[in-house]
Amino acid sequence: WNFSTVNQDETYNLHDAILDRSRRIVRENLATLLEWVESEPHLSVVPPEAGTTALVYYDYDIPSYDFCTDMVKFNGAFVTPGDCFEEPKSFRVGYGYSDDPDALRSGLLAISEYLRTLE
Repeated sequence: WNFSTVNQDETYNLHDAILDRSRRIVRENLATLLEWVESEPHLSVVPPEAGTTALVYYDYDIPSYDFCTDMVKFNGAFVTPGDCFEEPKSFRVGYGYSDDPDALRSGLLAISEYLRTLE
């Protein structure tokens, strides 16, 4: 694109197309995340009202820093410890980064594999 030659109508159309794509990605990936949490008996989540991250809670007896560090060592799955946000026994996961739902599912599967080691 040569943006110096784009008129205002084209700019608005492009803007709308980008927003529509982004909203679709976030909506679909949030649904994937919520389905995954529902399938994991030790997890819960309050669905976010906006944004592209969610705080997922667990009922295992392990501090979130240890949870996240051990999981990275176990299989490379990376999430942010909930204790960073003063929310113990939780982790923050992002879900708005890709329009490939299989990429998100792959990461969630890696978390599930780690969860099995805690049972």
